[in-house]
Amino acid sequence: MHSLFLEENYLEAIYIVSLRKKDVRNVDITKEMKIAKSSVAAAIQRLVERGYITYEEDKIVRFTQSGLKIAKKIYRKHVFLAKILKHIGVDEETAEKEACKIEHIISDDSFEKINNYFKKEIHTLNL
Repeated sequence: MHSLFLEENYLEAIYIVSLRKKDVRNVDITKEMKIAKSSVAAAIQRLVERGYITYEEDKIVRFTQSGLKIAKKIYRKHVFLAKILKHIGVDEETAEKEACKIEHIISDDSFEKINNYFKKEIHTLNL
């Protein structure tokens, strides 16, 4: 399960970088995640093998359809959960760290139920 969390973290980081710039490279992921280049290179290889990204001679990381779907899902969970935690008074740094943990363990069904519940409160919560 731990390796799944790591894969999801990498996919989310690639997605976050892709929101800022068109072409995502290893160095961008290294900066986003604040980790060693060798760790990113190994993760890129695993993500290619799993069919989540492509990484060709141009050194640009590109999502496959399945990789993009997972990345968007994890990012959506993270943003929503962090907002909820901050809204209830959790400091920003803690909210971000805990949202990152929760996003990996909460089922899609439970997340959608929480999301739907809070949609009713959207005006109050400003989410």
